[in-house]
Amino acid sequence: MSDKDPYTRAEDSRFTLRIPTELLDIIREEAKKNKRSAGKQIEFILEEWMNEHNPKE
Repeated sequence: MSDKDPYTRAEDSRFTLRIPTELLDIIREEAKKNKRSAGKQIEFILEEWMNEHNPKE
């Protein structure tokens, strides 16, 4: 855990994001289908995008 925030692991960082409600609702629906939180769904989407656009060599 981080010394700054007991809910955030040391290897993670907190980040506040403003997002249109309509888009967040769509993400929440996808997250529910995948049995993960909206935050984890956003993390998954970002990781997938990064992997597609910046393939590791």
